[in-house]
Amino acid sequence: MDINRAKPKRSVVSRYWPWSILALILAGAGYYLYFLAQADFAVDSDTLVIGQVKQGKFSVSVRGSGVLVPDNIQWLSANVDARVERILVKPGKTVSKGDLIVELTNPKLVQLLEETRWELEAVTAENEAERVIQESALLDQKTLVLNARLDYDSSKLEQDAQSELFEKNTGAVSKIDYERTRLETIQFKQRWQIQKQRLAKMTENLKVQNNARDARLKKMRKTLERVRQDVNSLKIYASIDSVVQDVPVEAGQRIGMGGNIAKLARQDSLIAELQVPELQIRDVEIGQKVVIDTRNNKAHGVVTRVDPAVVNGNVQVDVSFNGGLPADARPDLTVDGEIKIAEISDTLYVRRPLFAQSQTSASLYKLTADGNFASRVKVKLGKGSVDEIQIIEGLAPGEKIIISDPSSWESYPKVRLN
Repeated sequence: MDINRAKPKRSVVSRYWPWSILALILAGAGYYLYFLAQADFAVDSDTLVIGQVKQGKFSVSVRGSGVLVPDNIQWLSANVDARVERILVKPGKTVSKGDLIVELTNPKLVQLLEETRWELEAVTAENEAERVIQESALLDQKTLVLNARLDYDSSKLEQDAQSELFEKNTGAVSKIDYERTRLETIQFKQRWQIQKQRLAKMTENLKVQNNARDARLKKMRKTLERVRQDVNSLKIYASIDSVVQDVPVEAGQRIGMGGNIAKLARQDSLIAELQVPELQIRDVEIGQKVVIDTRNNKAHGVVTRVDPAVVNGNVQVDVSFNGGLPADARPDLTVDGEIKIAEISDTLYVRRPLFAQSQTSASLYKLTADGNFASRVKVKLGKGSVDEIQIIEGLAPGEKIIISDPSSWESYPKVRLN
């Protein structure tokens, strides 16, 4: 016997659920395709560095690295040709002014000192002997002058007496005797005048010769003093309270005049020589404040010199310290310096994007509010600091931009962040 079995009716839900799933899939695919169509390039957000625009006080500064160097350096050099006898101080030792550092030797110079001393003694004795001879001759001439005056005075008295008798015509004095006496008086007077002139010339000559002898003697003394100084310079002493930086000689070495023997530097007088990139040097000026970081301590200073030349893309900036030096300050110590350019009380700023330069316009990628996309916008930049840069226009507070390298997608106006 056949039994008819009726097929059970399918419910509405079971009848349409495959179509619902299909519709959901198609809707999701459409939304995904629409989402993909919003940008031509996709970027992994984990590889990006994002910066947010802030508003407030902005410090403009420039950073540079460098070393500490002595501000007062002195080289000690040899004044004569000599040989290094002894080296008493090694580099790194602290010395006081007047401390012996190196001893030199030059036997010929020592011998020259003795010979010059003997020659000075001989010249001094000869000058004294010549002076005595001339003074004796001067005394003899004074005697001649005195005798000539006495002869004149005696003859003048006799002439006056004869003249009185001759004028009275007493016959006691003949005319011949009177004329003879008168002529003798004239001759004695002339001899007296000549002897006085000779005395004046001898006195003048003695003075000139004394000056000449004194000049020769002074020259000889100067020669002896110079040779003595040369001998004394064989011992090299510290000229300042300092630290010995270098002694580029060895015992037994021959060294010429002017050769360097020791380099001294004041330990308490150091400056920082910073190397600042040439693109950041335009805002650096003398007098600006600087913070020097020695890795262990920080100290404050001021810019004292900006080198006019660019070397290997950097410009040297000299910084002197305002107060005391850091405890770990040493010559040739590597340091970092932050030069304070300006303080802006209220402005927009953001972390410095890669390759962004001060006082320029740049194309930056600004994120949308949901953070899924980034669109290229034109931004005017102002003053730049070490890690941050001022925003003049193009961005608002709170907005975010990509500050990492955009070179792989910079040809696209909009990118998607995955």
